[in-house]
Amino acid sequence: MLQQTGGDAVNRQIVESRFRLDPELRFQRPELRLLAALWDEKRAGRIAPDRADFSPFVLRPYLPRVLIYEIVQEPGRRRFRIRLYGTLISQYSGRDSTGKFVDEIMTEQAYADFDRGLSWAADNARPLRAAGTYYFVDRSFVQFESVTLPLTIGRSSSIEQLLNITYYNDEA
Repeated sequence: MLQQTGGDAVNRQIVESRFRLDPELRFQRPELRLLAALWDEKRAGRIAPDRADFSPFVLRPYLPRVLIYEIVQEPGRRRFRIRLYGTLISQYSGRDSTGKFVDEIMTEQAYADFDRGLSWAADNARPLRAAGTYYFVDRSFVQFESVTLPLTIGRSSSIEQLLNITYYNDEA
């Protein structure tokens, strides 16, 4: 995971993270506040909006910063597979992790923070704000604020995907 691939791409591994999970949704960024309101509007009385409610057209202003996690149930555990990894997320992490499981691409300590937040959003079927710091192997730190939004697929009654939008404090 920490090796260079092809000699030119840098693979950064999140080695540590410190998240503040905020189910009260006290957003600093107005874009995230608007997304949470849009999620609630599209929910329309259901447990959560459907993935189809967040088409690329709806997400167009956010596409570079989108992560979509697929919830995969395995015997005795739940895992999160990355279905979509936005270009800005890829730029910050130094890789494209589409198709990989979250627990495969970071240390156990960092994964514990991710799992706690993703699991909370899936279990509670509610948006979750997170803010904090990522520590990469080759970077001192990156501060962020994000929202994770639970989604159904095919208007089912269970949460099957999580949509995450992340903003970084040092964006140019």
